[in-house]
Amino acid sequence: MSEFAYGRSLLWFARLAAGFATVATLWLAFAPSGAGPGLIPWDKAGHFLSFYVLTLLYALALPRVPRWALAAALVLAGGGIEIVQGFVGREPDWKDWIADMAGIAAVLIPMGVDRLLRRDAAGRDGSVAR
Repeated sequence: MSEFAYGRSLLWFARLAAGFATVATLWLAFAPSGAGPGLIPWDKAGHFLSFYVLTLLYALALPRVPRWALAAALVLAGGGIEIVQGFVGREPDWKDWIADMAGIAAVLIPMGVDRLLRRDAAGRDGSVAR
């Protein structure tokens, strides 16, 4: 299998996983309270983990999308979920949105730092950073 084909397969796997994660997140967000599997006992940890996974999967699935645009879309999605929850019998909570944003930042900040370090290293030795 060529490197190109492997990379392409991995890209499609990431896109499929991101789609499934999105569906699962929306189901858990709009299902009646207590209807979820209850795997994570603390609500804020669940929000953090959901948006951490979503951010990681979308960063892998959409490598050409600028990270700031990915962050903006996910931050807006998290806020939108909280707003809609108020209309479907769930309790909207701004602290849940903060936990969502923390999950997003936990993925994108290290990615940004890594990119800056690679760019700096490439500038010093003249090589091209990936």
